Amino acid sequence: MQYFRLILLCAALIALAGCTSSLGNSFGGQGNVGIVDSSERTHHDTKLTGTDFVQFAEKVTDKMLRSPLISSWEGKRPKVVVGHLLNNTMDENLRIADIHDRIQEMLMASGVMRVMDASSTSFDYVMKNTITSTEQGNSSTGEKLANYTLMLKMYTIEGELVGQWSDDLVLAKGKRSVF
Repeated sequence: MQYFRLILLCAALIALAGCTSSLGNSFGGQGNVGIVDSSERTHHDTKLTGTDFVQFAEKVTDKMLRSPLISSWEGKRPKVVVGHLLNNTMDENLRIADIHDRIQEMLMASGVMRVMDASSTSFDYVMKNTITSTEQGNSSTGEKLANYTLMLKMYTIEGELVGQWSDDLVLAKGKRSVF
């Protein structure tokens, strides 16, 4: 009887080991929900986490700070108003203030510009920032792909666009396993 239970237990474990989530060919064969092209963090959905949006903001802001426009400012320290981040995503609960604050922190820490309040009447540039998202999915399998784009645009006080920086963050959610 105990031998029979052991065989049943082994068979059950083998069956469970074969039941894994996968995204199949539609999303490149990835397993768990996660940031596409990165195996550092996993997700349970296609929504940005706090860590995601902070790192996303850092990546785009760093791209801006390394650009030829900002490099040409060395020693000048122009005054910049960082406009509020516009949320054009499908996630109304996205913590926009945290993303905006992280962008401002990085700009101030860089030392290449002076960050001014939006109510300032004296500035050289103004930044307009937007985060957008698109989603694709299959409701019958539960597969989902969400693409977030963070865009930073810099304008002169006359309204001339002098710089634009963006990046994409793609999150995928695999289909559910059925036992």
